[in-house]
Amino acid sequence: MKGKKGFIGIAVICLLLASLWVASDAAAQEKLVAYYSPPAGGGAFTLVAGQVTVTNRYMGAGYKFVHEQTTGTLEIVRRMSVAQSQKKDAFGDFGSTDGYNAYKGRAEYAGKPFPGLRSIAYNQLVDLYLAVPTNSPIKTYADVKGKRIGMGGPGSSVANTGLLILAQYGVKKEDFKPYYFVYKESIEGLQDGSLDGALFAGGYPMPSYLELATRNNVRIIPVDEKVANKIIADQPGYYTGVVKAKSYKGLDQDTRILGWTGTIWTHSGVSDDLVYKFIKNLYDHKEEYYAVHQDAKELKLQEYNKGVAVPFHPGAEKYFKEVGVWKQPSK
Repeated sequence: MKGKKGFIGIAVICLLLASLWVASDAAAQEKLVAYYSPPAGGGAFTLVAGQVTVTNRYMGAGYKFVHEQTTGTLEIVRRMSVAQSQKKDAFGDFGSTDGYNAYKGRAEYAGKPFPGLRSIAYNQLVDLYLAVPTNSPIKTYADVKGKRIGMGGPGSSVANTGLLILAQYGVKKEDFKPYYFVYKESIEGLQDGSLDGALFAGGYPMPSYLELATRNNVRIIPVDEKVANKIIADQPGYYTGVVKAKSYKGLDQDTRILGWTGTIWTHSGVSDDLVYKFIKNLYDHKEEYYAVHQDAKELKLQEYNKGVAVPFHPGAEKYFKEVGVWKQPSK
């Protein structure tokens, strides 16, 4: 009897070891895909976290997406370019206008174009706020001269757009003190008085600004409508909008802001099959993705190419043709 029990015990152990071996082998076969986002506190970080969750929960196909936060757009572009050269899969989420600059080798990418960058889909409206204490002498962007301003990460869409707006008001980079902080550092700087103002970006309601405004007396500096329209006319991917009064604690009047469209990106070396399965899975489970944040609802089939001026990846093109919304990009 004891011999029989011992045999059964050994058999069970063998089965457990075999199942563990199969599980570990399956894990080893799983291919990791980096998905880069800007830092925590902005809308894109939250949306990428949601996309990664939905992708890993349903897509399967031997892939596992890994959310990796960065300091901002410049770092994401650099990492994606390296991934392409190393023949590794990579995705990213950042502003459409910065994607266009990177693809063409303009602005901070001058002399370093990324012709392998490819669009997957428009997915976000990103508002930019210049936040200052309520009692600050800063009333317009022109008043930033001589002040200490949190800019977001170096080369980020946040910093680039902030500098673009300031230039329209005659404020050059050397006219003030820029600090390339992540949102958490900028919030702390405004709270302890080491910063006079700071830039924040994201969809409404913006997590970083909501945290700041809930705990502190702050306001948003408005952008002149003529300035906003001039920037929009000169660069693809920008838009202007109004943050309604009472949208946040301390916001007493309607405030015009500038923003940009956000896009999901990859590079030309990523397989058509992976990109197709990724975007199809995201739309197939969009209701679950929409629950992540109000701004997630910007992922709409009919607006997949909103503000996008970089060629689409063939895998994304295949999907949008399949669902009947594909439009030939203008040359």
